[in-house]
Amino acid sequence: MKFSDYPVATDCLGLVSDWTYALNGNGELSDVLDRLMRLLKAEVVAIVRMSKADFSVQAVARTDMQKGKVWPTQFCSCAGEIVGEFITSAKVGSLWKLSEAKSSNLDRPAANDTGVPDHIFEGIVSPLETTCSHIDFIELYFDHQPAEHDLQLLVMLIGTLTSGWRRRAPASISRAINPKRKLSRVLERKDNQFSVLDPENPAQLSRSEYRICSLLSEGMTVQVIAKVLSIRPATVRSHLSSTFSKTGASSQVELLYQLNNKPKPSHEIDVIEKSNRRVN
Repeated sequence: MKFSDYPVATDCLGLVSDWTYALNGNGELSDVLDRLMRLLKAEVVAIVRMSKADFSVQAVARTDMQKGKVWPTQFCSCAGEIVGEFITSAKVGSLWKLSEAKSSNLDRPAANDTGVPDHIFEGIVSPLETTCSHIDFIELYFDHQPAEHDLQLLVMLIGTLTSGWRRRAPASISRAINPKRKLSRVLERKDNQFSVLDPENPAQLSRSEYRICSLLSEGMTVQVIAKVLSIRPATVRSHLSSTFSKTGASSQVELLYQLNNKPKPSHEIDVIEKSNRRVN
């Protein structure tokens, strides 16, 4: 039997194709990560950008296996802890494991305090690209010991993924990161008198993200939204995860506040401003 006859071969080819399309603006990167997560049976898959100047991290895209749940908190990258002192020199496409980082630091106090949730058994980090200003990583976390054939599949895929990342459309990643910054400026300018669901779409949500947020604001759960839109709950969670990144929300409660925050009519704002001036 040829390799191409195996179902996993078809999955791999489809994933690589979707990865290429998404990096050229023809699809959602988080959807591709969801496909990779299920192919490798991971719990979490994320792509982050780390600044070389201050080692701050920004989420580019992510997905999570939690069923029927919205992310309770923002994803916390552990690339720095796993790669350690080699963070700025790690070779693109190399694989770094949480288990190896722990075993190599057993002689140090609090060596296993990496910030990874307790239920995560293994973490794998691989640099996708390194420049003079930043490093892009893909991170995968497992709640079990990954099977050897899944690890071999990751080894086989990572070279193609890094190659596609290098050939992505110009500014595609900056566009994925910048909406959060833009939203922060909107927050400052409008004194929080805005809604993520404003017609202006200040968070630059995709059409699918906007529809899901609209239903969420009406009190629907992930499972109900999935039935209404005839999609999988995992797809809903993936879009919500991307929305968290774009809005800067750190919890479902915070996202709901942003969704249901109704801006005051302009005449009310004028009255408030005039009243404040009289008081002052």
